[in-house]
Amino acid sequence: MNILEQNQQIQISSLDLSNEESYLKVSVDEATSTLQNPGEPVLPKITKTFILPLGSKITDINIESSKPINQKLNSFILPANEPVIDGQTPTENRPLSQEVYQKDSLYPDTSYNTQKSVGLKDGEHVLFYSVHYYPIRYNPVENTIYHSEEIDINLQYTSPSEPVQPQAIDDQDLMIIYPEVFSEEIQPLIEHKNNFGMRTYGKTLEEIYTEYSDGADDQEKIKLAIKDGIETNGITFVMLVGGIQGQSGDWYLPVRYAHSADETYLSDLYYADIYKDVEGSLVFEDWDSNGNGKFAEWSIFGNSKDTLDGAPDIYVGRLACRSEEEVTTVVDKIINYEETRAAENWFKHMLLIGGDTYPYDGTYTGCEAEIDTNLSASHMDGFTFTRLWASTGTLTGQSVVEDAINDGAGFIHMAGHANPASLVTHPPFQKEEKITIMQMFNVFDPLNLNPDLNNKEKLPVIVVGGCHNSQFNVSLSNIVEGIKEYGLKGYFFGDPFKFFYMEWVPECWSWWLTSNPEGGAIATMGNTGLGMGIGGEDYVTGLDGWLLPRFFYHYGQEGEEFVGMAQSSAITDYVNEFDINSVSEDRQMIQQWALLGDPSLMIGGYES
Repeated sequence: MNILEQNQQIQISSLDLSNEESYLKVSVDEATSTLQNPGEPVLPKITKTFILPLGSKITDINIESSKPINQKLNSFILPANEPVIDGQTPTENRPLSQEVYQKDSLYPDTSYNTQKSVGLKDGEHVLFYSVHYYPIRYNPVENTIYHSEEIDINLQYTSPSEPVQPQAIDDQDLMIIYPEVFSEEIQPLIEHKNNFGMRTYGKTLEEIYTEYSDGADDQEKIKLAIKDGIETNGITFVMLVGGIQGQSGDWYLPVRYAHSADETYLSDLYYADIYKDVEGSLVFEDWDSNGNGKFAEWSIFGNSKDTLDGAPDIYVGRLACRSEEEVTTVVDKIINYEETRAAENWFKHMLLIGGDTYPYDGTYTGCEAEIDTNLSASHMDGFTFTRLWASTGTLTGQSVVEDAINDGAGFIHMAGHANPASLVTHPPFQKEEKITIMQMFNVFDPLNLNPDLNNKEKLPVIVVGGCHNSQFNVSLSNIVEGIKEYGLKGYFFGDPFKFFYMEWVPECWSWWLTSNPEGGAIATMGNTGLGMGIGGEDYVTGLDGWLLPRFFYHYGQEGEEFVGMAQSSAITDYVNEFDINSVSEDRQMIQQWALLGDPSLMIGGYES
């Protein structure tokens, strides 16, 4: 047996201690995120990910560090707050775990943890093996931190002598899946893709349901067809075409629902997460690890929770079309966008839009959306920026956003408090004052029912942070269903006021933009469920604030020009950085982040 090895080093430059509330916050420049277990100390984490061939088996992991340095503190380390739903107020008093803070031992109880996932790196299927190293450990009883300045990681493994993944007999790039009723409208897109070197073929749902009858349900039949497309045809992209049928409750192309500790939500990641590694073997990831026939379960009780791999094995996006007319509209937008390289005078411009997502009284630590969009901008070399921010007074309402979009931008990152029809934010500290960023289906102002967008061919790729912006199962039929469930009082006039959840709108915020025939967006990425974050300047250390800027990192720094590749790479980064099988909020982040658009879209169009 031939033992292979890889090595990585970590050097800690210096510790930074600062006061926050009545506690101390400790950080290091090399941290990739922080430990954020509610009530427990916030400490830096450094993740190093090893990229290995599929089928590799880990034989040993050895971590050596320089002699620990101890430092006595004069205050306790800051405890983590609960994750906060976008737009809500963090708890006034931070929870404090007595179990941790009264324990005479080091926290965390180990200096590192490891995890693995199967996914894509530069379009190739690989095994990721991630080491989560905790450079600072803390004894609360002694009120002392311990850290080392140099760490060496040695990984030993064996690699399979034969490929564990079947070798494709064909050489395709993109499979488009759609119902037969959309066949005529899809053909021009298939021809266009092939003309530009994106080797593409279509497969109808009717064909899939017949050929893959062993699937547990229609969703699994589709997933098995995608798996076969990878292994037989070598595809890298899958475009799902079909949303709800008109304003009914029926689907053209079905969805998988996932579950968190708080809610149930749509997850197209199900169709992208094809494989998992089991002792060096590549196994179909069915999202039903406990085998009870219920998919993507979450529970604090182990027997009722499914353990997931989570990393995408194919780049997936959905055109959530509700009619043949809408298919034609979006297909035309994609073809026109890709046929001509975008002019730099508008494409190389980016809009950053937001304000104070968590506007609560207390020590002011910054506007979360502004901090996050600025991080995204830092990855976009060669771009100019318009910052529509509440703190500077440049974000005054929807009209300035409409004007900026109509002027043209290649990318937009905006964030705030949302529902399926709107996105709003707040000035600093002012929870009672809302600034509308964009509102669709505003029945309370019929003269301004929808945004006035006419940006035509100047179509941005939009990343939005907020709750339910991409909840594409909304429908007018939900009014009837809501009244049946809650009664007229509970739906319109009393708790829980379900009408104001805006799940009855004809199209969700994100899809309205992607499918807009007058302009809007060429693709959108947003949450199908609750957006969540960490309040204040630590917003970028986890949840929405960590995930969303990774898309811009992969486009701007890694040169990933296909929208689905950059989005999937961001999800993979999150899977490798956080423990999605231990923390419900972390799992929800990746499951609900939907791409409503063509995953194979060449951002900016092809060179002529």
